[in-house]
Amino acid sequence: MSVKQEEASNNYQITPILSSPLNGLDCLRSIDSLYISQQVSWTEVMCGIASEAKFDIFNDKRERIFQAIETSTFWQRLFCTTRRSFTLRIFDNNNQDIIILKREFKCCSGCCWCANMQCCSQELIAESPPGTFIGTVSQDGSCCRPMFKIKDAGDNHVLTVQGPLMTCDIPCTRCCENKFALLGTDGITEIGAIYKKYRGYFQEALTSADAFLLKVPMDLDVKIKAMSLAALFLIEYMIFSAVPEKN
Repeated sequence: MSVKQEEASNNYQITPILSSPLNGLDCLRSIDSLYISQQVSWTEVMCGIASEAKFDIFNDKRERIFQAIETSTFWQRLFCTTRRSFTLRIFDNNNQDIIILKREFKCCSGCCWCANMQCCSQELIAESPPGTFIGTVSQDGSCCRPMFKIKDAGDNHVLTVQGPLMTCDIPCTRCCENKFALLGTDGITEIGAIYKKYRGYFQEALTSADAFLLKVPMDLDVKIKAMSLAALFLIEYMIFSAVPEKN
């Protein structure tokens, strides 16, 4: 199946669980795409208040390899939905923590125009295994589109994420592509992408539960693959996590 055909299809056939003998990030070595699906929160649907998010992460065979669970405070989810502080625990099917993502609350962050200032830039810190720092994803300044820098543990700029000029997050956006290109170290060559997938009118209208497709080169270092996944989650929380009543 071509990439275009894959992007056009929303009928994912999912095998619930994959039992793998590989530990940690090793299971990412033979993977060039991940499908991330957020679970619907019925509390959010009924009350209109964001809940602690839960995600299932599948490989290209639609086998679940990871899950992710958010920890955050009720008051920040209520008043600071897209800017809230959180910790996201990503673990395998043996309940072993693989990646920990952390974001601190910044009251004046989010605008791409002033993201060059540290106090206004959204930033996500990644650890794998927990306690071992592997890099950061930070919002970069731009006058017209969302931009992000992916840095490794040595503070080296390894990838750039370039968002679309306009993002679509309303129920009637089936034909609108939300593509965030992954650019190499030259800042020009596209090596992969993050796609927000359309989940149907009613789910888009009633919930903030989103789905994404991450495409990366097979031979990319597993830590950079993990950082690309971290970039996907920062994009989700910054741009697409508002509940419909507040969107």
